[in-house]
Amino acid sequence: MAHIGTFKAISNGFEGEVFMPPLTTKGVRVVKLDNPSANKKAPTHRIYMGRSEIGSAWPKTTEDDRDYLSLTFDFPGLVAPVYAILIKDLEGDGYSAFWSRSKKPVFE
Repeated sequence: MAHIGTFKAISNGFEGEVFMPPLTTKGVRVVKLDNPSANKKAPTHRIYMGRSEIGSAWPKTTEDDRDYLSLTFDFPGLVAPVYAILIKDLEGDGYSAFWSRSKKPVFE
């Protein structure tokens, strides 16, 4: 897994930076939806860069009971969607995003 971002918790989700071509930018926000869908497969978060929606996220849990978000970055600048996770750092208050090559969740 490649480290592709660093984030901090904010009141309605997370904010930080992503460093992966073609998206290397600060101010990326993972925002929790106020009224999530009743559909269990629907995302609970949207990912934004400025006003542009660039992805979605779903809550998951690792085998050792660590909560994380499964991220999907998908916007016109990408050849294909990029799948990643956002998980709390083991030390400190931050969160890190890690790239995953396959759509299959990394920790399940």
